[in-house]
Amino acid sequence: MQGRKNKNTAAAPEQDSPVLGKLVRALRTRRRMTLEQLAEQAQLSKGHLSRFERGEKTVSVSALMRVAQALHTSVAALLGEHMGDDILHVVRSADRQLREASQGKYQFASLSRADGTESPTAFLLRLSGESLVREHAFHAGEEIFFVLSGALEIELASQSVVLRQGDYAQFPGLAKHRLRGIEANTEVLIVVAGSRED
Repeated sequence: MQGRKNKNTAAAPEQDSPVLGKLVRALRTRRRMTLEQLAEQAQLSKGHLSRFERGEKTVSVSALMRVAQALHTSVAALLGEHMGDDILHVVRSADRQLREASQGKYQFASLSRADGTESPTAFLLRLSGESLVREHAFHAGEEIFFVLSGALEIELASQSVVLRQGDYAQFPGLAKHRLRGIEANTEVLIVVAGSRED
């Protein structure tokens, strides 16, 4: 059933509020912005923006333009009319650059956006049978491992687990851990998913 439209409300055209609000929230968290920061930049109240992100409220066209500007995207991208680089990020295998780690005898390639402003962070890790990666940088959120080829061992405190091709592991980023290569040419997709409220 089509609701009646009031021409004076100037709501964004074809606005699917629940989906649009969730997309705005996803972009905000990817850019590590708090609800307060986006509300201030978009000149909206925190409460209104929060209800919009939950799909309970709509926003005017002018407000949506301010939200898009604050998120460094376009209204067309938010409405799904245009999928720009700000929404879709692709790394082709031919463009991926593996770098040698200064210690530990392993290589890595970042898969995330170059500006490092978004969460989660993803990278590819290539290990040999002699690789050793000690992780001392603690962070909120989760670390996620998916083995693409080969095998590695993950040590967390007194516990260790061997992961082989197709295996998955996840643990809190606050846990001190160490990775050890077991087979040559082991490749692992690692995703560091930050935890951010609002």
